[in-house]
Amino acid sequence: MSCGNRLRHICAATAQVVISVSILMVLISSTLFPFPVFAEEKPEGVEGDRGSVEEVIDVTADEISYDRRNAQATAKGNIVVLFKSFRITGDYAEYNENDLIVVIKGNARFEDIEEGTEFDADKIIFLLEEEEMQATGGISLNYNDGKVLASGEKLSYFGPDKRAIVEGCAIVEIAGKVFSASTITIFLDEERVLASGGTKTILSRYSEGL
Repeated sequence: MSCGNRLRHICAATAQVVISVSILMVLISSTLFPFPVFAEEKPEGVEGDRGSVEEVIDVTADEISYDRRNAQATAKGNIVVLFKSFRITGDYAEYNENDLIVVIKGNARFEDIEEGTEFDADKIIFLLEEEEMQATGGISLNYNDGKVLASGEKLSYFGPDKRAIVEGCAIVEIAGKVFSASTITIFLDEERVLASGGTKTILSRYSEGL
């Protein structure tokens, strides 16, 4: 099987490979993988002649390999993963097309361009169907150009709810107020936090609204 059948574009000068993973048509294929959540929300994608929507994930890297038998793709070096409004970068990535999960390791960075959310971590697990993220190691969150800042050992991000949970020596700064606790839940749209477990709060007299 020729490489042209699998790759969207090959740039020989830089040894970068750009793949349009058309196998993600399983997201809208009711025969193979019926996912009613995606069908109801009518996600952005490529509209076909019959009005169907193809969800596409673009992966750019220095090196990409694909194992069809195990439904597994791996990428190494200067990785950029694009899906809907999400952009994830890192040093190493694995994609399982059966479980619809992307794992990014090494200098991992996640961005939701529409929501203005970004965070860095050592490892990020991206659940495509649920539009959820799980990140571990050196967590740093920045929401809406610094309106909410957070750090901790583990972070869970729920795209549809616009909600983040920071765990392990969690610290959140919002409107000049700093919260620390074992676990802090951030409701990003509402700019509201809920802290639990050894909580501590620093409220500045001169913070906005005081």
